Amino acid sequence: MKKYNFSPGPAKLNKSVLELVDNNILEYKNEGYSILEISHRSDAFQNILNKTKDNLQKLLKIPSNYQILFLQGGATFHNTFVASNINKNKSTTNLVTGTWGTKTFEDFIKIRNSKQLLINSSQLKDFLNIPNQKELQNVDYVHITSNETIEGIQMRDFNCLNNDLIIDSSSDLGSYQFDWDNIAYLYAGAQKNLGIPGVTISVIRDDFIEKNENPTYLNIKKLTDKDSLLNTPPTFSIYVLKLMSDWMLNLGGVEFFEKQSIENSSNLYSLLSKYNDHVSIPVDEYSRSRMNVVFNFNNSDHEEMFFEESLKNNIIGIKGHRSVGGVRISLYNSVDKTEVQYLLEFMKSFFDKL
Repeated sequence: MKKYNFSPGPAKLNKSVLELVDNNILEYKNEGYSILEISHRSDAFQNILNKTKDNLQKLLKIPSNYQILFLQGGATFHNTFVASNINKNKSTTNLVTGTWGTKTFEDFIKIRNSKQLLINSSQLKDFLNIPNQKELQNVDYVHITSNETIEGIQMRDFNCLNNDLIIDSSSDLGSYQFDWDNIAYLYAGAQKNLGIPGVTISVIRDDFIEKNENPTYLNIKKLTDKDSLLNTPPTFSIYVLKLMSDWMLNLGGVEFFEKQSIENSSNLYSLLSKYNDHVSIPVDEYSRSRMNVVFNFNNSDHEEMFFEESLKNNIIGIKGHRSVGGVRISLYNSVDKTEVQYLLEFMKSFFDKL
């Protein structure tokens, strides 16, 4: 039975990618062993690693003065990893727009004297349109979370900030184009748009990488010097990332998925606006995420009915985060137009019956 999966992550994977994974579980390319058993020191895995990095460079248009590193521990580990590897003489501010940015800041201040700048969705447009944000003057690095999955708030224009940026791009990397002019460090867990849990993609500008005396897995110089192979990396997750990036490039790259993202999210927001007597969107229009569309029912009884009916129609993964409740519909890269259309038709039918 087909399920329509709009989960916030781990997210839906394209069927063609799943079929390739399935084919290689028992035996990888006639090598006599499973992809699950592949040695990270083998030529076969080195080819996977090189191809994955090459794919990401093409997809994201990564300049030559950046290193790509594959780590474990997700974005949460990066709260510690990044904060521990910033030069102690450099200043940092955390621009916080939601839950995950708050968690990052709480970890940062355990390691370094970072400042917090809270900006809600209604303030974001005006803040980013100020050429020289006074709160960020003379700050070396600003950490941002490009897409807050819980609150449904997204920032996509990084050049609105004049500082060097450290970006948690876990939930929207690969869904829109951007340039790298002021990005010092960008990282993303793969399990939203680019694969499965287990691997975090880190893209690091050369001048950010400095020697230090950190313990081994907190030492950015040691890890980059060993090209993600200082210890056993998450081999299977990297393999799935390779397949996902192959698939994305074959469809037209980020340009294709940005167009899909705009169309899918616009159609959903448009439908919700037509039924504003039943639902409300708690995010200012400028700041609304294309990845995670959140909304609330004006009548809590209707919300429970909505979840019950959605399950009967094989729609899963749409409950809001337990901290805020409501509805959250995630539109990651593997969620295609036909699935969104099915959801829209269900929602319209449900609203019309209220």
